[in-house]
Amino acid sequence: MNLKKGLTLAELIITILMFVILTGVIVYILRAVLLSWSIQETRSGIDISLDRGIEEVVRDLREARQVSAVNNDETRFTHDLTNYYIYYLYNAGDSYPPGFNQSSYQLKKATLTGGLSGTFTYGSGDIKIIDVLPPPTSDLSLSSNLVTLDLSITRKGETIRSKTKVRPRNL
Repeated sequence: MNLKKGLTLAELIITILMFVILTGVIVYILRAVLLSWSIQETRSGIDISLDRGIEEVVRDLREARQVSAVNNDETRFTHDLTNYYIYYLYNAGDSYPPGFNQSSYQLKKATLTGGLSGTFTYGSGDIKIIDVLPPPTSDLSLSSNLVTLDLSITRKGETIRSKTKVRPRNL
Protein backbone atom coordinates (compact mmCIF):
# COMPACT_ATOMS: atom_id res chain seq x y z
CA MET A 1 0.00 0.00 0.00
CA ASN A 2 1.29 3.29 -1.05
CA LEU A 3 -0.37 6.08 0.95
CA LYS A 4 0.30 9.70 0.11
CA LYS A 5 0.42 12.02 3.02
CA GLY A 6 -1.02 15.52 2.64
CA LEU A 7 -4.12 17.64 2.81
CA THR A 8 -7.03 17.25 0.52
CA LEU A 9 -8.61 20.28 -1.06
CA ALA A 10 -11.66 19.93 1.22
CA GLU A 11 -9.50 19.87 4.36
CA LEU A 12 -7.60 22.94 3.17
CA ILE A 13 -10.82 24.89 2.45
CA ILE A 14 -12.28 23.95 5.87
CA THR A 15 -9.08 25.06 7.62
CA ILE A 16 -9.01 28.40 5.79
CA LEU A 17 -12.71 28.95 6.47
CA MET A 18 -12.23 28.27 10.21
CA PHE A 19 -9.27 30.68 10.26
CA VAL A 20 -11.32 33.42 8.54
CA ILE A 21 -14.24 32.95 10.95
CA LEU A 22 -11.93 33.00 13.99
CA THR A 23 -10.18 36.13 12.69
CA GLY A 24 -13.55 37.83 12.07
CA VAL A 25 -14.73 37.07 15.62
CA ILE A 26 -11.48 38.39 17.10
CA VAL A 27 -11.66 41.60 15.02
CA TYR A 28 -15.33 42.12 16.00
CA ILE A 29 -14.56 41.69 19.72
CA LEU A 30 -11.49 43.94 19.50
CA ARG A 31 -13.51 46.63 17.70
CA ALA A 32 -16.24 46.49 20.37
CA VAL A 33 -13.64 46.80 23.15
CA LEU A 34 -11.91 49.76 21.46
CA LEU A 35 -15.22 51.51 20.81
CA SER A 36 -16.26 51.02 24.43
CA TRP A 37 -12.89 52.33 25.58
CA SER A 38 -13.22 55.41 23.36
CA ILE A 39 -16.74 56.15 24.64
CA GLN A 40 -15.61 55.76 28.24
CA GLU A 41 -12.63 58.05 27.63
CA THR A 42 -14.96 60.70 26.18
CA ARG A 43 -17.40 60.38 29.10
CA SER A 44 -14.54 60.59 31.61
CA GLY A 45 -13.23 63.75 29.96
CA ILE A 46 -16.69 65.33 30.05
CA ASP A 47 -17.20 64.26 33.65
CA ILE A 48 -13.85 65.70 34.79
CA SER A 49 -14.46 68.98 32.94
CA LEU A 50 -18.00 69.28 34.31
CA ASP A 51 -16.97 68.40 37.87
CA ARG A 52 -14.13 70.93 37.86
CA GLY A 53 -16.38 73.72 36.56
CA ILE A 54 -19.27 72.93 38.90
CA GLU A 55 -16.87 72.80 41.85
CA GLU A 56 -15.66 76.33 41.11
CA VAL A 57 -19.18 77.70 40.65
CA VAL A 58 -20.36 76.05 43.89
CA ARG A 59 -17.40 77.51 45.80
CA ASP A 60 -18.17 81.01 44.49
CA LEU A 61 -21.89 80.83 45.19
CA ARG A 62 -21.48 79.27 48.62
CA GLU A 63 -19.50 82.34 49.75
CA ALA A 64 -21.89 84.87 48.15
CA ARG A 65 -23.46 87.68 50.18
CA GLN A 66 -25.97 88.57 47.48
CA VAL A 67 -27.29 86.42 44.63
CA SER A 68 -29.78 86.98 41.83
CA ALA A 69 -30.77 84.95 38.78
CA VAL A 70 -32.21 86.14 35.48
CA ASN A 71 -34.31 83.94 33.17
CA ASN A 72 -32.74 80.73 34.53
CA ASP A 73 -29.70 81.28 32.29
CA GLU A 74 -27.48 83.57 34.38
CA THR A 75 -26.58 83.98 38.02
CA ARG A 76 -25.21 87.20 39.49
CA PHE A 77 -23.46 87.42 42.87
CA THR A 78 -21.02 89.23 45.12
CA HIS A 79 -18.80 88.11 47.98
CA ASP A 80 -17.93 91.49 49.43
CA LEU A 81 -20.62 93.93 48.20
CA THR A 82 -17.88 95.67 46.18
CA ASN A 83 -16.99 93.28 43.37
CA TYR A 84 -19.87 91.76 41.40
CA TYR A 85 -19.78 88.76 39.05
CA ILE A 86 -22.00 86.88 36.66
CA TYR A 87 -22.08 83.27 35.49
CA TYR A 88 -23.75 83.12 32.09
CA LEU A 89 -24.06 80.97 28.97
CA TYR A 90 -22.22 82.28 25.91
CA ASN A 91 -22.11 81.41 22.22
CA ALA A 92 -20.57 83.71 19.61
CA GLY A 93 -23.58 83.07 17.34
CA ASP A 94 -25.91 84.80 19.82
CA SER A 95 -26.22 88.38 20.97
CA TYR A 96 -27.20 89.42 24.50
CA PRO A 97 -29.66 88.39 25.77
CA PRO A 98 -29.16 85.09 23.96
CA GLY A 99 -32.02 83.40 22.12
CA PHE A 100 -30.44 79.99 22.77
CA ASN A 101 -30.77 78.76 19.20
CA GLN A 102 -27.21 77.38 19.09
CA SER A 103 -26.37 73.75 19.87
CA SER A 104 -23.84 74.38 22.65
CA TYR A 105 -22.60 77.15 24.91
CA GLN A 106 -19.76 78.06 27.25
CA LEU A 107 -20.39 78.80 30.90
CA LYS A 108 -18.42 81.98 31.58
CA LYS A 109 -17.70 84.08 34.66
CA ALA A 110 -17.40 87.82 34.07
CA THR A 111 -17.18 90.96 36.17
CA LEU A 112 -20.26 93.16 36.44
CA THR A 113 -20.06 96.95 36.36
CA GLY A 114 -22.63 98.81 38.43
CA GLY A 115 -23.67 96.31 41.08
CA LEU A 116 -25.78 93.18 41.03
CA SER A 117 -28.06 94.46 38.27
CA GLY A 118 -25.11 96.02 36.41
CA THR A 119 -23.77 95.41 32.94
CA PHE A 120 -21.04 93.32 31.37
CA THR A 121 -19.69 92.67 27.90
CA TYR A 122 -21.30 89.54 26.41
CA GLY A 123 -18.45 87.18 25.56
CA SER A 124 -16.10 88.55 28.22
CA GLY A 125 -14.83 86.63 31.20
CA ASP A 126 -13.24 83.28 31.91
CA ILE A 127 -14.55 80.05 30.42
CA LYS A 128 -15.49 77.60 33.17
CA ILE A 129 -17.27 74.83 31.23
CA ILE A 130 -17.57 74.19 27.48
CA ASP A 131 -20.11 72.27 25.38
CA VAL A 132 -23.04 73.16 27.67
CA LEU A 133 -26.48 72.46 26.23
CA PRO A 134 -28.77 75.51 26.07
CA PRO A 135 -31.83 76.07 28.26
CA PRO A 136 -34.24 74.52 29.03
CA THR A 137 -31.86 71.52 29.17
CA SER A 138 -29.39 73.51 31.28
CA ASP A 139 -30.54 75.77 34.09
CA LEU A 140 -29.00 78.38 36.43
CA SER A 141 -31.89 79.39 38.66
CA LEU A 142 -32.58 80.83 42.10
CA SER A 143 -35.45 79.92 44.38
CA SER A 144 -35.55 81.90 47.64
CA ASN A 145 -31.93 81.46 48.75
CA LEU A 146 -31.18 78.19 46.95
CA VAL A 147 -29.29 78.28 43.63
CA THR A 148 -29.88 75.35 41.28
CA LEU A 149 -27.12 74.42 38.85
CA ASP A 150 -28.43 71.93 36.30
CA LEU A 151 -25.94 71.63 33.45
CA SER A 152 -25.74 69.11 30.64
CA ILE A 153 -22.63 68.76 28.50
CA THR A 154 -22.46 66.97 25.19
CA ARG A 155 -19.33 65.97 23.32
CA LYS A 156 -18.86 63.40 20.51
CA GLY A 157 -22.43 62.17 20.91
CA GLU A 158 -22.10 61.60 24.67
CA THR A 159 -24.09 63.67 27.16
CA ILE A 160 -23.55 63.99 30.90
CA ARG A 161 -25.78 65.93 33.27
CA SER A 162 -24.85 67.39 36.63
CA LYS A 163 -27.45 68.86 38.96
CA THR A 164 -26.67 70.42 42.31
CA LYS A 165 -28.19 72.96 44.65
CA VAL A 166 -26.15 75.56 46.51
CA ARG A 167 -27.23 77.48 49.60
CA PRO A 168 -25.06 80.58 49.99
CA ARG A 169 -23.79 80.73 53.58
CA ASN A 170 -23.73 84.51 53.90
CA LEU A 171 -27.27 85.43 52.80
